[in-house]
Formats: sequence, C-alpha cells, structure tokens
Amino acid sequence: MLTGIRPAKIASGLLGRGFSAEETQEELRSYYLVDAAKAKLCVDVVRAQIPIVAASPPNAISIYIGIPFCPSVCHYCSFSGYPAGRYRKQIGSYVAALIKEIEYLATACRDKHVENIYIGGGTPTVLGDEDFEQLLCAVAASFPVDNLLEYTIEAGRPDTITRQKLAIMKRHDVSRISINPQTLHDRTLEKIGRGHSVADFFKAYEMAQSEGFVNINVDLILGLPNETPEDVRGTLYGIAALGPKSCTIHTLAVKRASKFHEVGMLTHAEVAQMQEMLALSVEHMADLGLAPYYMYRQKNSCGNFENVGYAAPDFEGRYNIQMMEETHSIYAAGAGAVTKLVDVEQGRIERIFNLRNPVEYMEKVDEMIARKINL
Repeated sequence: MLTGIRPAKIASGLLGRGFSAEETQEELRSYYLVDAAKAKLCVDVVRAQIPIVAASPPNAISIYIGIPFCPSVCHYCSFSGYPAGRYRKQIGSYVAALIKEIEYLATACRDKHVENIYIGGGTPTVLGDEDFEQLLCAVAASFPVDNLLEYTIEAGRPDTITRQKLAIMKRHDVSRISINPQTLHDRTLEKIGRGHSVADFFKAYEMAQSEGFVNINVDLILGLPNETPEDVRGTLYGIAALGPKSCTIHTLAVKRASKFHEVGMLTHAEVAQMQEMLALSVEHMADLGLAPYYMYRQKNSCGNFENVGYAAPDFEGRYNIQMMEETHSIYAAGAGAVTKLVDVEQGRIERIFNLRNPVEYMEKVDEMIARKINL
C-alpha cells in the first residue's frame, strides 16, 4: 500500500509522538494496511537508528564524494556510472575538478562537525593508483579523517580491488568498505553484465581481510534474471561462511535508464518467489547475528519490495542512516552528487544537484561550487 521510498519515516514519526513500539506496529497495520512482518521491520529499523541519530550533535554533517566511473555498466543500473575505458584519458582531469570542489567543501564546513565520509559512485576503486592516492590525500587534507565515526569507500566491484588499493585505503584510515558480488552464481553475473566472477569476489574479500579490514559490507540483489529461491539460498549460505559485519539485501529495480529497462508487472508466482527470497534473507541475516538498521524502496522494484541493510551491533552504516532518514546535512561533491541541506527544526530540506555527465561537470565545476556558495 505504501508508495514512498522511506517507509521507516512513518514509524519514526509515530514513535516520536510517544507511540510505543506495539502501538506503532498496530497503527502501521490498521491505518496504513502494512502487514505484520513489514510493520515490525519498520519499527526494528527505527529502534536501531534512534541511538545513532541521537548521538549526533546539532552541527553534525556527512560528506559524500562521487566517482561516476565503473569498469562496465551493469545492465540493471541507472546510477551515475560511466564505463571507465571510454573516459580513461579524462579521469585525471575529473579527479582534479573533484578535488577543487572538495577543497571548497572544506571551507564551507569549518563550523560543522564532520561525522562520516562516504566515497561512492560508480566504483571509486576503478581509479588508477595515482589518482586514487591523490583523491584520498585531498580528503585527508580537507577533513579530520582521524576523528571520523565512519569513513566508507564503495569498493563495489571485486575486479577493481587490488592489494595496492587496499593498502592506500588502510593508510588513509578508511574504516569501512563495501565489496559487492550481488549473487554467487557466475551464470547470473554474466547475464547482468557484472564483468567479474564469483571467484573474483572471494579473492577480493579474503584480500581485504588479510589487509586488516574488519568492517566489510556485502550487497546482494534478489530477483535477478532466472534466479530461484534455491539460487538465493546458495548465495546466502556462501556469504554466511564469510561472516560479514553488514549485508544489504536489495530487490531488483529496473530503471528507465538501464539496459534492462522495464520488466513489466510480475506474475503472482514471481511475487511469491520474491517473498520467499526475502524470507530466506531475513532468516539468514538473523542466523548471522545481523539486525535490520536501515531500509528504503525504489521505483520499478520487482514486486514493489524493499531494500534492507543488516548489521552486527556497532557496525551499522552511519552514513546510510543519516542519508536515508535525512536527519542531518550531506555536503556532496562530484558528478551527479546531490547536496542536502537539512533544517531539522523547520522540517525543511534544500537540494543542490551537480551535473551528472562527468565531462559537463569538469567543464562547469566552478558553477557547481557557485551554486553551493549561494545557499
């Protein structure tokens, strides 16, 4: 019944008005017509978020830095991802423009408390070692990285992860990385254009562990082409053997700008399969000791289901919570990045959109900075 992308906000509002957890679940069931399991999920997510949000001082912000390049563009993807090979000669210029905007953000947040930094994309680790090092040096020169609560790099594609990249991240105090297989079936990876194998994922994960990374997130997608609940069960068992500290379970969302484009309405049988897959994920996450801590939904997701982040205690992705629940401002740099200026007292959010195309962004980075100065 719900159509918004942030269903946990309803539960958060009810709890904030003094409703108990049980009363909130009942309101979600009776007024919003949410089923009992989803109502409980909403409440569980909000209860996990409350202490994290409450611990942020009034002047806290997060920093988002976007790298819009990937080794290849997955067939379902519509995020800011451009094939790195096509832009290889321009990536150095992009990094230079990005650093210029980062340096502006450093001046803009001198009276702010920078809690979290998230470098995403795209695939940040697709950068060459020299560009990658230069970027992280600029971040370290601009923000107090040694005092951050969380410093995440979305090293999403296993085929971009090397020991050198991991060493650079470790040297710059990156505390959390994400390595995303999406599935542990090679036939599916080929169908969706991922460009890496299951073996590549395990190699990258084990390499990260050997380099001292403990806080590793894994992303999975349910509803990928021709995958069955048994396929999902196999993936979940394989992930469980690694014992990740966090895992985000997505349901496939096919956007207009993606290669897959529209898949149309699901049949009743397909919806039932998705429900079974989600139930399996809930069961396996609980067995791993991971609890739900953030949730959102996307347009055109298969069956209109949700994406849920699970984490072990004290390993919740703080940036994910602040970004999704819009509880403090996000200062953003890079092509396609969106700055959110959150006024909690007034209940108002202003957004500043950067140009999405990396070439246009490079040409007009001064204009992107000027937009921020005006606000």
